[in-house]
Amino acid sequence: MTTGALALLLAASAYAAPPSLSGAKRWACFYGAQLSSEAWHSLDLVIVDPDNYTGPLSSGPLRLAYVSAGEADERRLSWDRVAGKPYVIEPNPEWPSAHRVDLRDPAWRAEVGLAVSSAMAKGYDGVFLDTMDVAEYLESSAPARFIGSVDAAAGLLIELRAKHPSALILLNNGLALLEKGGGAIDGVMVEDLYTRCMPGTTPCGPSPKSESRAKEERLLRFSKRTRKPVFVFLYSRLGERSARWVRRAVARGKKLGFFSYLSSPTLDRLGLVDPAR
Repeated sequence: MTTGALALLLAASAYAAPPSLSGAKRWACFYGAQLSSEAWHSLDLVIVDPDNYTGPLSSGPLRLAYVSAGEADERRLSWDRVAGKPYVIEPNPEWPSAHRVDLRDPAWRAEVGLAVSSAMAKGYDGVFLDTMDVAEYLESSAPARFIGSVDAAAGLLIELRAKHPSALILLNNGLALLEKGGGAIDGVMVEDLYTRCMPGTTPCGPSPKSESRAKEERLLRFSKRTRKPVFVFLYSRLGERSARWVRRAVARGKKLGFFSYLSSPTLDRLGLVDPAR
């Protein structure tokens, strides 16, 4: 690691983010075009897809724009600009239109920076950074080829914080980045912590308990060290919401002080806000 990169990481550790997300207990992630006014104003925080969402942004909850920082997607408006570039590594077999990218590449990092700047210019309060766990996946699956990917992803968080000091930055997954880049974010989101689900017709179900506990340890260390909130995606089919494994997931998250949201994996309709109530 270079001296400059180390300085950036140390600066991130010292960064004191405003506690703007700490009270966002009622939150939702919605990738459709519009929410009803009643639903919109009932939330503390909402995450929307800026490529799809057409509703107003002028009032209501805190508003975060979805940004895929570790994958390039053929469905995105930016695809024509990034398709075929050297940093596009391989398709994600679980999401056929998505392609994993090399977060060490300055050209890709510039693309992420452009997406964040665009969101802020449109009136969003910040961004929801998805797919950052690609860095850990690539470095662990091919360490000789992708060495330094996790450090580069943590450095990207720090760069974004430096460029947008007033923006809310919510990291999705990417737990390997919390030690080095956790000071640059305002909170962390996690999927598959207690439930596991994919689009399609396959039933959803509980995550393996050993994996849940290992992730919990990292999340609790982050929360204790930074005093920043942890948000949990809980996924199920509509007919599974009363299942025992869903109720256990809701109760476990509440016990640990996490803010949960229960929805179908497509996120195209409003799910169950604050399911622990």
